[in-house]
Amino acid sequence: MSASRSALGYALRTLMLSALVLAAAGLSPARAQDPGLDAIFSFHLPSGVVVSPEGGRIAWVGNQEGLRNVWGAEAPEWEPRRLTRYFDDDGQELSALQFTPDGERLLYIRGGGTNRDGDLPNPTSDASGVSRDLWMITWQGSDPWRVYAGVGMTLAPHEGLAIWSSGDDVHIMDLDELEPHRLFTVRSGAAELQWSPDGRRIAFSSSRDGRAILGVYEMLSGRIRWLTNTIHRDRYPRWSPDGSRLAFIRFPAGRRNYQVCTVSAAGDGEEMLWESPEGDYAGYPRSISGSYDLMYGAAHLVFPSEQTGWNHLYAVPDQGGEVRDLMPGEGIVENAVLSPDGEAVYVSTNIRGIDHRQLGRIRLADGEAQWVEEGEVIAWSPAPWQDEEGEHVAYIRSTAREPARVYIQREVGRRGDPAPVSPLPEEFPLEELVEPEQVIFTAPDGLEIHGQLFMPSGRGRGERVPAVIFMHGGSRRQMLLGWHNRGYYHNAYGFNQYLASRGYVVLSVNYRSGIGYGVDFREPEDYGWRGASEYQDIVAAGRYLQELEAVDPERIGLWGGSYGGYLTAMGLARDSYLFKAGVDLHGVHDWSDQLRWYGRGEITAPSEAMRDSIAALAFRSSPMADIATWTSPVLIVHGDDDRNVPFEASIDLAAALARKGDVPFQELYFPDEVHGFLRHASWMEVYRSAAEFFDRYLRTP
Repeated sequence: MSASRSALGYALRTLMLSALVLAAAGLSPARAQDPGLDAIFSFHLPSGVVVSPEGGRIAWVGNQEGLRNVWGAEAPEWEPRRLTRYFDDDGQELSALQFTPDGERLLYIRGGGTNRDGDLPNPTSDASGVSRDLWMITWQGSDPWRVYAGVGMTLAPHEGLAIWSSGDDVHIMDLDELEPHRLFTVRSGAAELQWSPDGRRIAFSSSRDGRAILGVYEMLSGRIRWLTNTIHRDRYPRWSPDGSRLAFIRFPAGRRNYQVCTVSAAGDGEEMLWESPEGDYAGYPRSISGSYDLMYGAAHLVFPSEQTGWNHLYAVPDQGGEVRDLMPGEGIVENAVLSPDGEAVYVSTNIRGIDHRQLGRIRLADGEAQWVEEGEVIAWSPAPWQDEEGEHVAYIRSTAREPARVYIQREVGRRGDPAPVSPLPEEFPLEELVEPEQVIFTAPDGLEIHGQLFMPSGRGRGERVPAVIFMHGGSRRQMLLGWHNRGYYHNAYGFNQYLASRGYVVLSVNYRSGIGYGVDFREPEDYGWRGASEYQDIVAAGRYLQELEAVDPERIGLWGGSYGGYLTAMGLARDSYLFKAGVDLHGVHDWSDQLRWYGRGEITAPSEAMRDSIAALAFRSSPMADIATWTSPVLIVHGDDDRNVPFEASIDLAAALARKGDVPFQELYFPDEVHGFLRHASWMEVYRSAAEFFDRYLRTP
């Protein structure tokens, strides 16, 4: 035999052996080289972009594989630079990032908030304990120094003064001297502190005896003046640019609607400029990101309303006049901020692509829009500034393949591509990821449900592969056609990509009661503890997958966290014949227990009979009510310092399955981890365990 024929035979035998090994593992040769979990999760996740008062400098919190640091970049090069040096995956969050008025220093809080027992998050179980503190660092990147306890400070517009409230007291600190002093005391406390433009007055809202009134503290006289004094609740005080008036939102006593009002800084001349119409859409919208409420522009007030059935922003002249819908059409505004001159507002919205997020600059006077990002992108967290060259904006952007990165658009409104600023690690497998496609299917009651379908590459002709359905938490969330704008779901999107790389078809489902598709979709009848009407959307997703040529209808699994964990457990409990395995992260398993936990006691209702009726309905809407028909295996995951869903929810489920005795289940618990796991190592252990679990129960036909 010739050497060439011998080499050919060896190569063929090697290929055959490789194919046999892959077949034994349930993998096809085309999918053997997946990018790997570590590579997919090597991204640098930015959040909280801020701009210096004079512009030309931006900063953000960057989280890369659990290492959270403050990063910055400066004109004209915009080279990213790490300003802090935290090199441990310790789960200590960085938040409340802001520049000092001179732009030379940055403040941030390190550490998370307390749980119900007053414990701070300590996911590494550090025996020395943890703290939550306010820190300061110079722009040049000196070692940070501790300023004070971790409180949210409001900085004066021109001087290095900071104020914050604690109990009934408002404190003040000079950021050069770092000596806190009590500034004033007000019964029932002062919330929503707002410096006047000249830095001489502080407006606030004080809640008391079922109402809330607005006050102003005068720095020079040391006195408090009450600007409003009614039975209503007055919230969100906002100064006019010249400091002569305050705008606020009034919630009339005994009614669902709200009013946009102004009052002079002297406490007279109160005027109502707009009132929400009575009806189903009268209530004040809940800002999904928490980044906008009432805003006072140069000559307009900007406020949210759902009067059309969609969460939009509206503008009304501050002297009264026509109210303008700034984003007409079917879509929501998710976060927004005023332009530096107050003449426009930057919005992150899905008005021009319902399963993406566009970024636009909307002029308040006439509603004219300039789009910074549109199309198949997800853009959010705008931070604009202005200089002699024009108006610019920093923001965060992602696509189907590219994870979240900080971008800068120079001279908004002119031609030119935005430039990325924050880093993309070399090992990130950008080209190896798939682009999910939008799919729409119909629930049994006729409601249209949107989803994102991840199809694995390399599937053999006629081959049917396993599939997994993902369900987000919340439930006030929406999964998107790309890397998500929230950290928890940025991770979830990454794991869906990883499953697709391993040969699974993945369907991410935006079930009813989520955001993005209007108020009626968000507030459906009989959802959650009232009847679990959203569960029919998950069954419809399973039926949709069964009809796909690529999917083996006998190998469909479920995974999700929080509310998604609840729906995972619902699917396994009610329809194990359809859903053959599930990964349940910190899910709700008994709504009646969850309602008591939220209320910290008994379910509240006017009568004992009504309380019993609510508890019974809540239990019937829960997975625990259908344990008897649960047969599919499940992986139960939970952290025992969960502040959203009690850890006992997983204890009860595991105990019930153990008593039943015929359901294979695995458990993965994390001492001292919270609801949204804080450590990168925790997430990696969850995802590796989940992938192995699905391989065990879904890989083989």
